Amino acid sequence: MNRTTNKSKPDAKSVEVDFDYESPSAGQVYLTGDFNNWDFHSLPMKKDKGGLWRLTLRLKPGVYQYRFIVDGDWQNDPFACGYHPNEFGSSNCILEVRVDSQKQRASLRPLAPLT
Repeated sequence: MNRTTNKSKPDAKSVEVDFDYESPSAGQVYLTGDFNNWDFHSLPMKKDKGGLWRLTLRLKPGVYQYRFIVDGDWQNDPFACGYHPNEFGSSNCILEVRVDSQKQRASLRPLAPLT
């Protein structure tokens, strides 16, 4: 699951995006995507007491693909805005980050499949 909030100045070009993955039994969860060149280990998530893994990133408005790596296995976000087939026979999660220029807030919205 992911949410966006804009905690920065009104003219900021990036927004904070919260990524969450629920897996109380997992030993390690990483976030990976095109925003970090699919680097498997550069974005470790932190587990809270309830078993929810969390990580907040600052991203510029745009469309991103991402997945979670849970104990070495690729997993999708069940709450993603959409999914796009990848070259490995599975799908990547889709996230669109945008800033409403009049309200200066970030929002997520479902996307049509990428072509």
